[in-house]
Amino acid sequence: MSPAYAHGRRRVSDDQNATTSHQQSLIPDDLQISERLLIRLALTGVAFVSALVVIAGFLGQFHRAADSIAILRPLFGPVCLLGFWAARSPIPKAAFGALGLFALWTVAATFLPQAPGGHIRIYAKNLWAGNTEIQAVVDDIHDAGVDVVMLQEVSEHNDRVLDLLRGEFPHQHLCRFSAWSGIALASRHPFTAAPQCSSWRAVLAAPIDLNGEHVWVASIHIPWPWPEGMPESESAADEILSSLDGPVVMAGDFNIVPWSGRISRLAELTDTRLAGPAHITFNLRGLPLVLDMAMAPYGGHAEVRPLLGSDHAGIVADLAIWHRDSGGY
Repeated sequence: MSPAYAHGRRRVSDDQNATTSHQQSLIPDDLQISERLLIRLALTGVAFVSALVVIAGFLGQFHRAADSIAILRPLFGPVCLLGFWAARSPIPKAAFGALGLFALWTVAATFLPQAPGGHIRIYAKNLWAGNTEIQAVVDDIHDAGVDVVMLQEVSEHNDRVLDLLRGEFPHQHLCRFSAWSGIALASRHPFTAAPQCSSWRAVLAAPIDLNGEHVWVASIHIPWPWPEGMPESESAADEILSSLDGPVVMAGDFNIVPWSGRISRLAELTDTRLAGPAHITFNLRGLPLVLDMAMAPYGGHAEVRPLLGSDHAGIVADLAIWHRDSGGY
């Protein structure tokens, strides 16, 4: 390559670089700032919509639809934190940050472990009406070493589970709401009065003699709150649970997440709190949900059990009925 040719190529390259630099310099600074501003505005808008979803999920005490929205809180809560970064004014920054952190805390708190209660041990499971692995469920119940069994979706197809449990849990009752939707209790301890069935599918409650102490145990299966749920079921559950005299232990398929308004309302009605940690027990089209849980006056420790032919995992909970310093059983 001749020196003249090489020199010519360098000049062409230098001219191209100069042209590119000149073109870039023609982009106004305010246009580049506008692009950054648009990104911030877009992120703030996304955070704002997410904040509306999160806030709506806290309104379950006022409308059942809010409880259905509450299942989205773990997804939309973190998105609110985008607003903390994107907003320029300190007040929106603080609002987005506080809401996002509070939403995440209300979810995370349900997954905190608790100490075993030591007063009563329960097994709860939505069997699924078409379950064919009944013997596996019975074996799991025997292995768990529990005092009371609380079952949901006890159907004409799987109700032989009660016969298989009768030897170890002779005190039993079944509320049959339809061919597929029975709610059952099976207890080692005797019932001290007639069990109560809710007027709509929701609750079976019975008082038991727990080593000389009067305790109510309740098996729960309340429908999904909205749009498929029936307000009559929630009202029927409230009616029974609010009338129980004495400490209450309840567990089952609540068909809603533990940070919902429904759970807060039931906890207030029965003077109970959730056992922990919460466990994923159901998969809704790829969305893992905590729907099955246990509640007692002083909470307790919960663990998850296998599916065993159901679409719901079971739970075993070691619950606290009395305060540790109260001297109760």
